[in-house]
Amino acid sequence: MARHHQNRADRRKLEDRIRVLAEHQHGVISQRQLDDLGVGRHLAHRRCEQGIWSRLHPGVFAVGAAPATRERRLMSSVLAAGPEAIASHRAAAQLWEIGGRRAAPVELTIPRGRRHRPRGAVVHEARDLDFAEPCLRSAIPTTGLARTILDLGAVAPEQVRGAIRSARRNHELEWSDLLDTLAVHSRRGRPGLGVLRRLVAAHYGEMAGDSATEDHAFTLLWSSSLVPTPERHVPVLCADGVTVTADLGWPRWRAYVEVQGVDHFTNEDLQHTDLHRRNQLHLAGHNVLYVSGRQLRSDPSRFLADVEALLRRAGWRPGAF
Repeated sequence: MARHHQNRADRRKLEDRIRVLAEHQHGVISQRQLDDLGVGRHLAHRRCEQGIWSRLHPGVFAVGAAPATRERRLMSSVLAAGPEAIASHRAAAQLWEIGGRRAAPVELTIPRGRRHRPRGAVVHEARDLDFAEPCLRSAIPTTGLARTILDLGAVAPEQVRGAIRSARRNHELEWSDLLDTLAVHSRRGRPGLGVLRRLVAAHYGEMAGDSATEDHAFTLLWSSSLVPTPERHVPVLCADGVTVTADLGWPRWRAYVEVQGVDHFTNEDLQHTDLHRRNQLHLAGHNVLYVSGRQLRSDPSRFLADVEALLRRAGWRPGAF
């Protein structure tokens, strides 16, 4: 009899744990979570047959008569997509309340190579999901605020400017947070990067590693009759044996141009790295000219004159193209 009462008490505790977890997750629970609670797969199957639960996705169940809300649809899709799946893009913007009044699809991001595709969801694969630092919004694993804005640029670029304003007003998002996000996620072809980069650049006046700024410098030199056209992304060996990549250069004359962005002037750690790099380039006998995006825009003729002077000092003479 005592064992019978103990078993009933254990079942009640287990039922309470299932109920509390499901309530926290908008009325849904996954088989993976049931496994973690020590519940066999027969329980969900039996309760679906009895009409007590309903199956929303393979391995994901609605517990009881939970209302079919947008949050329940999103939560169930995230659970169905497996570990590390996360609400993102327009769905995340709506959870952060920076997406305006437009209806958002059920949208999530999964690690690249994952095969789970929940029915009715817009699913993105990402190589940089490790950088996402998920937050809980309405108890749903969601991309962080700055990452959400970056992702939004890939699917709804017209919403990004308003999302930034809303995030800064309602969540105290700093421009430096967006700059850090650009730096962490920066890679050629990364969706959403160009949209966010242009908006942040408009605030700072220039951007670190901004390909548009580097393109501007290259175009000025390419179209000039004063100097030879440089090579781009040139490997340069420093005095300490480390090879770095110069933005633009003329290896024949050991002359290079580095286009610097705002974080070269505002990030103290990067300043120290830059000083060491400058010293090592100088000690190795290289001739390097440093220029900012603002200088390129405000006085391009001065930039061209400085490059000509750099090349002449390095041994170049007109006609030696």
